[in-house]
Parts: sequence; structure tokens; C-alpha cells
Amino acid sequence: MLSVVRDVARAKLNELVKVMEVEGLSALLLFEGDPIGCKLSASSHFNIVVVTREGLLVVVDSAFYPVAVEEAFGDVVLVENFTVEGLLRVILSKVGEDARIGVNCWWGRGKLSFLYAGLLEALRSRSARIVDATPLLARVFDKPLDEELQIVRWLSEVCSRAIEIAIDRIAPGVRECEVAAVIDKTLDEAGVTDRWFSTIVASGYRAAAPHAKTSTKRIGYGEPVVIDVGPLWMGYDGCVAHTVVCGRDRFWEGVIETVREALVKGLERAKAGSLARILDEVPRRELSKRNLPNYPHLSGHPIGGFYKPVIASFIDYPLERNMVFAYEPATYIPRKGGVRIEPHIRVTERGSEILTPLHRRELEL
Repeated sequence: MLSVVRDVARAKLNELVKVMEVEGLSALLLFEGDPIGCKLSASSHFNIVVVTREGLLVVVDSAFYPVAVEEAFGDVVLVENFTVEGLLRVILSKVGEDARIGVNCWWGRGKLSFLYAGLLEALRSRSARIVDATPLLARVFDKPLDEELQIVRWLSEVCSRAIEIAIDRIAPGVRECEVAAVIDKTLDEAGVTDRWFSTIVASGYRAAAPHAKTSTKRIGYGEPVVIDVGPLWMGYDGCVAHTVVCGRDRFWEGVIETVREALVKGLERAKAGSLARILDEVPRRELSKRNLPNYPHLSGHPIGGFYKPVIASFIDYPLERNMVFAYEPATYIPRKGGVRIEPHIRVTERGSEILTPLHRRELEL
């Protein structure tokens, strides 16, 4: 997989530099943990990835340096004095003063540290113009190259296997955290040691919260159990969820079947050229027919660290071949529980492909 990541890094860097030239951007700064930085540097061990029209620079502290030298695609620079002043010297030596510098604001709003915010202010004091490069990045990283689908498929299969192993662990009296630990162990053993979000296992009334945190609660017989997994590997993320009943319960089994049917109805409309919002409207309409509560989140979102497609009522762009997303119709009944089923989906010319083996079997598609 690492060879695929490096090949993609070369291709995407060339494409990105061309777009930067058209947009008049001198440089692009991607900060620690940014999936785009991982993809361009072919490493998750970086503090700042600096993209210029001449190439790529990976700026690291002493902790990241040894691994970055082995992994990274691009020149690696060690900053011993890892302060705003130390970083400023390195960046200015590469881009100069009075430069037009882009940053990934979509990532930075949630992840930017005080140190990097201070660096941006210091660059502004040197007459640099800091601009939002998110629209530019969205054009280059909107959907996977054919080669990248290998990585997305692999992540989908690892998640599916982890959830299936965890389902076998579910029994009355078992704690949610014990089930989550099984999932994390399976992912770690597969080499997926990072998470987009902490593994979620929520049972009974706790499953009524759309994104509950895993707790020490013991699972009861007849309770719905929502499992949600968010792997992250080299900038490629996933989000796979499934719901089962601990033991048997006719009511919750019926709710799961209804959500399953709503999801299948939505996927019938999934193909290249279909408007993304249609896949949001269809499952909500189906759940409404069965008098089940609407869900307060998107019907789907991109995976793999890509920007598209967002599956929501306010999105009017069409789906395109090879777009990959997590599709998550759901329902939540206050104080009782909830159901979420979330497979990974690839858009094809004539329909869609379910990438998670668990859901291929469960949805009978």
C-alpha cells in the first residue's frame, strides 16, 4: 500500500502545483495531522508540509525526524528550535517575504494549534498574504484516483472484519468498552493505528444519541447496540457503522429492518449523474412513512480524506464515477435507543458498489 501512496503523492503534487500557478499561490502550508499533508508527503510523521511551485518540503521536529526521513516523499528539514521563530526562519527561507500563502481552513478550524496559529500571524507581519486554499484543495482532492481505490477497499474490509469480530463478543453483561477494545485491537493488528474518531459502542438508551461516546455500561438483553468505527491511515479515513440487537427483540429487529430498507431505497438512486441530495431525500421519506423519527445529521459524507460527495439536502452537485462515501441513514428514539447502518459506497456509471463485506451480505445487494 505504501508504494501506492507514494505514486499518488507524485501525481497529486504535480496536479496541485499546476492549480497553484493558475491561482497565483506562492506556497501552501499543511499542518500536523492534515490528511492532505499525509497524502502529499506519503507520511503521517510531519509537523508542516510546505508545497511550493518548485516542490515539497516536510518540516519536522526531533520526534518525527527519524521516521520522516524513511517515509516522506520530499525534502525533510529538521527544526531543532521548534518555536514560532524557528519555524518562521525555515518557511521564509523557502517562500520568501510578501508571499501569497494558502492554508487548509477546512482542517485548521478544528485542528490548528496555538503554535501554528502564531506562525501564521508571524508570516502576516512579514507581509505574507494568508488565504483559504480549501476550494483549491477540493478541486484536486475531490475523489480518488483509480489506484487509491485499493486503499479505500482495504480500509473497508478491515473495518468490516473488526465489526464482525466485535459482534461475536456482544452478550448480556458485556461492557461497551470491552466491545470497543476488540475493534481497536483488530484495527491495530491490521496496521491501522490512528482513528478519525474514537471507536463508538453505544447500547440501549445510549444508542439514542447520534454520536455517543463508548462507556462502561453493561449491555442488556434485547438492547440495540450501535457500533461506529473511524479508521485513519496515511490520510485515508473511513466511517463504518452497524447496529445489532443483543439477543432478540422484535421491536428493535423491526426498526433495523426498516432502516435497512430505507438505505437500500436510497442506494437504488446512487449512480454517476444522480444529484447527491436525492440520496438524502429518499431514506428520510421512507422512514417518515413508517413513523420513525428523522435523523439530525447528514445522510452521508466523503471517506478516504476526499472532499466529495456530501449527501445532504442542500447539495446540488451530481455524483461522479469513483466518488466514495459513507452512507448513514438512521433513526433515534429518545430515551429508548437508535439504529444506524453505515456502509462504504463507491459510485459507478450505472449504480453503486458496497465496499464493506458485512454490508454487502446484510443488504443483499
